[in-house]
Amino acid sequence: MIVAEQARARLEALGLTQAAAVLDGRLDVASQNTCSCAESLADLLEAEVRARRERYLKARTGLAHFPFHKTLDAFDFAFQPSVDERLVRELAGLAFIHETANIVLLGPPGTGKTHLAVALGMQEWPTASAPTSPLPTPSSKTCAGPTRSTAWNGACASISRPAS
Repeated sequence: MIVAEQARARLEALGLTQAAAVLDGRLDVASQNTCSCAESLADLLEAEVRARRERYLKARTGLAHFPFHKTLDAFDFAFQPSVDERLVRELAGLAFIHETANIVLLGPPGTGKTHLAVALGMQEWPTASAPTSPLPTPSSKTCAGPTRSTAWNGACASISRPAS
C-alpha cells in the first residue's frame, strides 16, 4: 500500500484532508466494484466537496452569532395564531434578499420573533453558494468588523401582530 500512502500524503499536501481521510475506504470500494477510475475519483472528490461545504456552513453560522439554532419546521404556528404562516413561508423563499428589502418582526414578548428571525437567517446558509476556492484564513481577513446580511437593509414587513 505504498502507493496509497503516497496518494494520501499528496492529498494532504494539496489541502484535501477529507479526501485523504476517506481514501482507504474509497479504494476498498473501488477494488470490489466494477466502477471506473473516473467514477472512483469523482466519489473521492465529492467527499471532499461535502466536507468543505459543511465546514463553510458551520463557520458562517458561527459568525452570525445566532443565540440558538432554530428552523421554521420547529416553529409552532398553532401555538401562535397571530403569526401569518403563509407570509412566513413566503419569506422563507428569501425573495426579500434579492429585492434588497428588510423584514421587521413586531410583536409582544413571547410571540416567536427571535425564533423566526433565527430560522430565516439559518434558511439563508444552505441556499448561499459556497466558495469554490479554499476559504480565506484568519490572516487574510478582508473586513475590519462583523458583516451583516443584506436581508436586514431596506423595507419592512410585519408578520406578527399583538394579541387583541
